[in-house]
Amino acid sequence: MMRRIRVALAFVPLIYVPVLAQAAPDMSSGKSLDTHASGVFLNAAGDVLTARHAVATCSTIYAVKDGRVVEAKLALANQELDLAVLRTTLKPYLSATLAQTEAHSGSSVGVFLEAYSVLQRLPGRATLVSNAITVPGNDGMQLLSGVKPGASGSAVIGGAGLVLGVVVSRVAAGSSTQGVVSSTMLSRAAAAGVPTGSSLVRTVGITQIKQFLRDGGIPFVESDAAQLGATQSPAARAATLSVGIICG
Repeated sequence: MMRRIRVALAFVPLIYVPVLAQAAPDMSSGKSLDTHASGVFLNAAGDVLTARHAVATCSTIYAVKDGRVVEAKLALANQELDLAVLRTTLKPYLSATLAQTEAHSGSSVGVFLEAYSVLQRLPGRATLVSNAITVPGNDGMQLLSGVKPGASGSAVIGGAGLVLGVVVSRVAAGSSTQGVVSSTMLSRAAAAGVPTGSSLVRTVGITQIKQFLRDGGIPFVESDAAQLGATQSPAARAATLSVGIICG
């Protein structure tokens, strides 16, 4: 039976907004905490992969998972790739499996990616198959996506449950190779009233991610074996793997 693919394209730009408070965020109210960037668990030790620009200027970094807030330390960063690894004391129920082989396709395929804070309240998460589409081309992995604010650093999950990339920036309208705008720049422009519309999102591909992690001695798991069954949702897996990031 063919699965019905739901594709949600809300076309909201990625943003990263620093928090000025120095104390750890208060979770005593029990309410869901809105985070400002996202990450993905890499291993059982609690290392988290995220976008470098989301944490580069933070005086204090906090990682959030299932109502728990802990201070995180920057363990590894690469400005050119816009990637960073945070060391946390969180103990993941599940960590990411990175695709062993980079996906190359001449046609568009459905994938899933979303901000941590949105994932916590996402309706129909258990049945959602896809909310973004890959855009064929030679300029790395680009996606047509309507991801919500805070999606910088979120993992791109394929239908098999493998991590295919990490979100780093939005591509400027009308540009394909020279118009990459960082998430921080885009948030300032968005605040000035730049109209929203169809959004191309740039990610760092899995080959570059794995080399970055190997160079930094960060352990991870890679495989091409499917991590999800035919009836399991990539959105639900993304929610398990995802970590919220707050910049203090």
